[in-house]
Amino acid sequence: MICDDLLFSCEISSSLIHYPQLFLSERIFTGIPIKGTGQARRMTLIFMRNKNVEVESLADGNLSVSWRLADTFAEIEIRITFRLPDLEMISAEGRIGRSPHPECAQALPLLQKVVGVRVGPGVRKIVQGLLGGEKGCRECAEGVLESCNAVILHFTAPQIRENEKGTEEERKKKFQAMLKFNPRLARSCVAFADDSPLREGLNL
Repeated sequence: MICDDLLFSCEISSSLIHYPQLFLSERIFTGIPIKGTGQARRMTLIFMRNKNVEVESLADGNLSVSWRLADTFAEIEIRITFRLPDLEMISAEGRIGRSPHPECAQALPLLQKVVGVRVGPGVRKIVQGLLGGEKGCRECAEGVLESCNAVILHFTAPQIRENEKGTEEERKKKFQAMLKFNPRLARSCVAFADDSPLREGLNL
C-alpha cells in the first residue's frame, strides 16, 4: 500500500493482522527532502507484533486459554483454565521470554492472584488492580483480559455465525440485540469496539 502527502510517501512493505489488533511490521518513509541537496532522506522503522489466543475444551468440561504475545521487544505467554459454567479462573501460569520492562518478570507470580476471579461485570477493574500498578505488568494484565474475552467469544461464535445471515440492516439489528443481551461483549473485539457501527445508538 502506498500513501502520499506533502511531506512524505510511505510504503508499508508488510503487515500482520492477528486478533484483536493490526500492527505494521515494517514501514519505510521516503520523500522527506534534505535541505540544499535536492535529495530525499530515507528512514526505516521496523517493528513486528504477533498476538495469538487459543481456546481449548478440556476433557473435564473446563476451558483452557493460551495467550501469546511476541514482538520485537517482548515475548510473553499466559495459560489460564476456566471452570464452567461459572467462568471462574481456577489456574494461571505464565512465561516471560523477554520484556522491555524488568518489573514484568518480577510480577509474574502475581498471576496467581487472578485464581478465583470470575468473568463478569467488573473483571477488567479487578484484573488491572491485581496485575497493574508500579509492581505489576501491563502486558500480563492485558493477556488475562484478552483471555477472558476469548472465553466469551468462544460461546458467542455460533450466534455470530447465525447473525451473518440476512441483509446488512438485518445483521446489524441481530448483533445489536446480542450486545444488549450480553453487554460483556462490548470492546471484546474490533467488531464491538466503541467506534464500531454495531455500537451506534447503544449505551453500553
